[in-house]
Amino acid sequence: MDIPLPNTISLGQVTQELIRDATDLARQVNERRPLPADVIENINKELQGERVYNSNAIEGNTLTLRETVSVLQSGGIVDVGRKREAAEAVNLGRAIGIVQEMVNDRDSWTDQKRFAAVHKVLLTDVMDDAAGVVRSERVMLTGAKHQPPNPLKLDVLLPQFFTILDSATDVDPVLLATWVHWGIARLHPFRDGNGRMARLWQDLVLFGNRLTAAVIRQQDRNEYYSALGDADDGDFDPLTQLVARSLSKTLQIYINAQREVDELKGWAAELVGESNARVDEKRKLEYMRWVWQMEQLRDAFQRCATQVTDASDGNVEAQVRPFEVVDQSTWETLRSGDRAAKTWFFWVNFRREDVRAQYCFFFGHHFYSPTDIGAADTGPAACLLVSEQKGSGDAIRLGELEGCPLTLRELLVVDGKLARKSFDVADNGHKFEFDVDPLDVAREFIQEVLLSRLA
Repeated sequence: MDIPLPNTISLGQVTQELIRDATDLARQVNERRPLPADVIENINKELQGERVYNSNAIEGNTLTLRETVSVLQSGGIVDVGRKREAAEAVNLGRAIGIVQEMVNDRDSWTDQKRFAAVHKVLLTDVMDDAAGVVRSERVMLTGAKHQPPNPLKLDVLLPQFFTILDSATDVDPVLLATWVHWGIARLHPFRDGNGRMARLWQDLVLFGNRLTAAVIRQQDRNEYYSALGDADDGDFDPLTQLVARSLSKTLQIYINAQREVDELKGWAAELVGESNARVDEKRKLEYMRWVWQMEQLRDAFQRCATQVTDASDGNVEAQVRPFEVVDQSTWETLRSGDRAAKTWFFWVNFRREDVRAQYCFFFGHHFYSPTDIGAADTGPAACLLVSEQKGSGDAIRLGELEGCPLTLRELLVVDGKLARKSFDVADNGHKFEFDVDPLDVAREFIQEVLLSRLA
C-alpha cells in the first residue's frame, strides 16, 4: 500500500470551513489563557472520562460513562464478570496520561519504541501476549474494503509512516491529526487496540499544536467507520470533518467553562448577594419589630410593679431590674437553637413582709411542641422564658417547677405581635394566645405571684 503525504491531500470547501471554525474557537480559548487552575482541573477530569468512555465504547466496551469515571477514579473493578472492561478503562486512562507527557516532545511522537510502550500499557492485563508487540500475522477486518497490510510489510511501512509524520511541519494541525488517525488505523500494526492508539496519536498531534482532544462519540460510530473507509479510498473529507467537529465541541467546553467563571459566577454571586440582602433586610425588620414588642412588655411590667408598690402600705413591694435587649446577632443565635450567655432581660423582685421571690425573664429558643400544631406559624424563634428563685435557692424555670400555680411559660413574637404560651390548669396542658396585650400579661403575672406564691 502507498501512504499519501498529508500535504498532498485535497480537502473540500465545507471541510476547510469546519477547520476554520475549530481554529477560530481555539484562538478564543488561547486568548482567554491562562484559565484558572481549578477550571483546567475540572475540564481535564471531564475530558478524560469522555475520552476513555467513548474510545472504548467504539470498540465494544459496555461500561457506561458513570461506570468508566468511577473506575478511573478508584482503579477498581465494577464486577468480576467485567474485569477486562474495567482494565481497558484503567489502561486507557494511564495511556492518556503518558501521551500528555509527550505533547511538548515532538521527537517522541515519531519514536516507534515509545509508540509500542504506550500500546503495552493499553493492553496490559487485557491481551498481555500482544501488548506492545507489532503483529506478525495477517488480520482480516469484517466488512472492510481495504484490509490491513501484510505483517511482512510493516517493517517498512511503520517507519515510513513516522518519517512522514516527522517531516510534516507545515501541514494544518487538524488535517495532520486526521491523517495520523487514519494512518495508524490503516496500518493496523497491532493485533488489538489499533483504534484506541489511532485516537490517542490524533489527540497527541492536536495537543502538540495548542489545540485539544477531538473526542469522537460512540454514537457517531457508524459515521466514523464509514469516514475511515472513505479515507482508505483517498477521500479524507468525511473523516477530517468528523475530527474538526469533534474538536470544536471540546473547545466549546473550555469557552463555556471560562464564561462560567467570567460571567455566570459573577451573575450568580450578584443574584445571591441581592437575594441575601433582601433576606437580611427582612430579618432586620423582623428583629426590630421583635425588639419593640419586648420593650413594650418590659415597660408594662415596670408600670405594673410601680403601681403595686405605690398602692402598698409598705408590706408589699414589686420592683423591676431592667437589662438591655439582646442584639440581632444573639437573637439569630437563639433562633437557631444555640446557646447564648447573659440573656437576662429583666428581673421582677417581690416582697411581702419577709417573704421574697425573684423572677428572671431571660431570652432563649422556642422549641416546637405539639402545642404549636394548629396555631399560627411560630417557626424558629427567640422567646422570653421565666425562672423563679426563692431565697438563696437555685433559679428554676417555671415549666420545670412541680405544681407551680403560675401559668406563664413563654412569651414570643409571631407575625410581629406578642404571643403567650401558658399552662392551662383546667385542661392540664399548654395553650397559645396570639396578639396579647403586654399590659395584660404583666398584670396577670404579678397578680398570680402575689396571690399564690407570696400569700
